[in-house]
Amino acid sequence: MKRRTVRITPLGYIVLTIIILVMVVSIYFIVWSMRNAGSEQPQGNLNSNSVQTTTPTPSLAPVNATTTAPVATVAPTAPPAASTPAATPKPDDTPEPAVKTPTAAQIAAAVDGTLNSSGVVLRAGPAQTYSILGKYSSGTQLKVYEASGDYFYVRIVKENLVGYIAAKFVDKAGLVPGENATPTPKAIAGTIPGTVSASKLALRSVPSTEGNTPIGEVVKGDAVLIYFKTGDFYYIQVVSTGVKCYAAAKYITASTAVPTGTPVP
Repeated sequence: MKRRTVRITPLGYIVLTIIILVMVVSIYFIVWSMRNAGSEQPQGNLNSNSVQTTTPTPSLAPVNATTTAPVATVAPTAPPAASTPAATPKPDDTPEPAVKTPTAAQIAAAVDGTLNSSGVVLRAGPAQTYSILGKYSSGTQLKVYEASGDYFYVRIVKENLVGYIAAKFVDKAGLVPGENATPTPKAIAGTIPGTVSASKLALRSVPSTEGNTPIGEVVKGDAVLIYFKTGDFYYIQVVSTGVKCYAAAKYITASTAVPTGTPVP
């Protein structure tokens, strides 16, 4: 008995290939669908024994009804910078005391004075460590109240300003409280001991500054003997030289009252 031979045409091969591809694709999708279905937990089935293969998404913590919604964290605002307290004063930072006011008694007993140099400073106290209140020129008029060490407590007349000026720059017309008088020289009968208070004092042959030339000079602290007063001048004898002459009375400090006399011819 002869076997029948089936011949497949080229078109048949094409159709067969298509059928095989469709079957393979169908099988792939069926398998893929089954795997996905097996990996999903059915919703609402709380008693299911299937094990989830994917990592469950963590659920949010329950929020109580009384709990307020969380507020976004805000970086704290830096507190306003406190004002820097003043540095604690050190023992040597003691505030400088205010210049004292002269008493009524000091004002009544004040002596006239003038500056004998320019660029002289007025200070708040009797030492170079005190602050400068002003600077003045030669001839500035003063009221001198008292001595304090090497300084005089004074008032600048034109500015009505009080303070301290080094004594060596002040020419005055008499002693003030706190000032040590120069030891009294041995007096000649009829004379009154005195001391020169100006830095320099001209000696004159007549009791006037006009029309005559000084015959010499004495300096602060020099001792003189006073015979009498005529006008604004004393007739004196300089102890160290024995010279007799006239000198401005306001720049000589007398130990007692000086009588008025008649100019010597």
